[in-house]
Amino acid sequence: MSYWRHQIKPLLDAETGTMFKQAPIRVTLAFPNRYSVGMASLGFQVIYRMFNNEEGIACERAFLPDDVEAFEKQSQALPTVESGKDAGDCELFAMSVSFELDLTNIIRTLDVAGLRPLREERDDTDPVVMIGGPLTSSNPYPLTPFADLIVIGDGEQIVPMVSEALRGSQTREDFFDLVDGMPGIFLPARHTVEPNWATAPKELLPAYSQIVTPNSELSNMFLIEAQRGCPRPCTFCLARTMYGPNRNNGGDELLAHIPEWAEKVGLVGAALSDFPHTKYVGRTLTERGVKLGVSSIRADTVDAELAEILKAGGLRTFTVASDAPSERLRRWLKKGITTEDLLKTAQISRDLGFSGLKVYMMIGLGPENDDDISELISFTKELAKINRIALGISPFVPKRHTPHFQDSFAGVKVIENRLKRIQKELRTTAELRNVSAKWAWVESVIARGGPEVGMAAYSIYRNESIGAWKKALDEIGWQDEFEANESRIELPAGQIVRGASNHHEGLAV
Repeated sequence: MSYWRHQIKPLLDAETGTMFKQAPIRVTLAFPNRYSVGMASLGFQVIYRMFNNEEGIACERAFLPDDVEAFEKQSQALPTVESGKDAGDCELFAMSVSFELDLTNIIRTLDVAGLRPLREERDDTDPVVMIGGPLTSSNPYPLTPFADLIVIGDGEQIVPMVSEALRGSQTREDFFDLVDGMPGIFLPARHTVEPNWATAPKELLPAYSQIVTPNSELSNMFLIEAQRGCPRPCTFCLARTMYGPNRNNGGDELLAHIPEWAEKVGLVGAALSDFPHTKYVGRTLTERGVKLGVSSIRADTVDAELAEILKAGGLRTFTVASDAPSERLRRWLKKGITTEDLLKTAQISRDLGFSGLKVYMMIGLGPENDDDISELISFTKELAKINRIALGISPFVPKRHTPHFQDSFAGVKVIENRLKRIQKELRTTAELRNVSAKWAWVESVIARGGPEVGMAAYSIYRNESIGAWKKALDEIGWQDEFEANESRIELPAGQIVRGASNHHEGLAV
């Protein structure tokens, strides 16, 4: 209880909107990462509210401790936030998972909650373990050794079905019988192939925050979803396939859900500058003195009016996505962004007094070569003549449910060499922030892996490292079946030449 009193209770006291409820059926909603990360997840908050709005069900949250080792030394059960009860003492232990690299955290969370992580080792005395979130839509298969139930798709459609099954069942098998065959329900003990995704009708949207807290990664920000899905055809992105079809919410509809007390509002959407009501909603909120937060804006749709609204909302740095280092690769990805669009955005950001421009991009794309990196360096220098530039660089990770599923991962050495060149030539020109090539490799393995990758994670979840991952994958005999596939610029994204070469420079991990 001391962990709850000293670590969790201060976080609870700082929240606005917390739901306290007692009911016969108890649901623990866990996030396999620290509190500040979980509370920045809009989907996590929506599921929390929906369960608590269900008759006969009370839902409390739990998070992985910041320092798991120190927590375990206290020999305490993981507590829920709302009451400090044992998180594992429930009928349904649900987790919302956003990132591939949280795979080991999923296992760790089950462990510290007092549950046996492996599905086959649990019995009727244990709660049903349910896992959902963006990761399950992208690739549920590494989760199958651990989850009794994997939910795929929109929670707005799934939570009522699961709640009805909880109320109508006496045993675990009763529960599984009731949910079996429903949209978005994947039972690893019974199914071998993922089901059709659950898609929430427009009437159940928009998603919006339940709790606002200063201790979130998005401090004191009320989040609301402007759109779900994306109308754009970018081939590398899951937004269109995973969250489609595109559903826009009305401007007045969004404003009606935003409480008068909200001082900061974050608009959530994959293509906010395509959302037809961004300017109207943004202007209305800024006139109320509300600070605005937005995800990145498409450079081809930026204009001075939109930028002025965002500036009035307190935005200091303008953020856009290039997503590829050169014009030809952006065309290959069907991104629809040109160098001229980026230069125009930099000019607008300078003219309106933004302190800088942040540009996100990927390197390690299939047909990428040194000329593409040269173009990246060249146009970054052009941008830096206009305004201060920060580059956020991530290695390209092929994902399931995109045309790039069978593209090869570029290789750790290839990416590191390109990053070194970029850093050398731009270190006095732009601020550079890059994601580790080695961890991107791990992400790529999980993103396309099966149950065997889940078991590899299980063998190292207490002592995770790059070296531990490599050893664990070697022990299960993992082979990269896509390594020799070759993407060519003259072929549409997703059309690869199989086994064309084996030119990758190795993992060097």
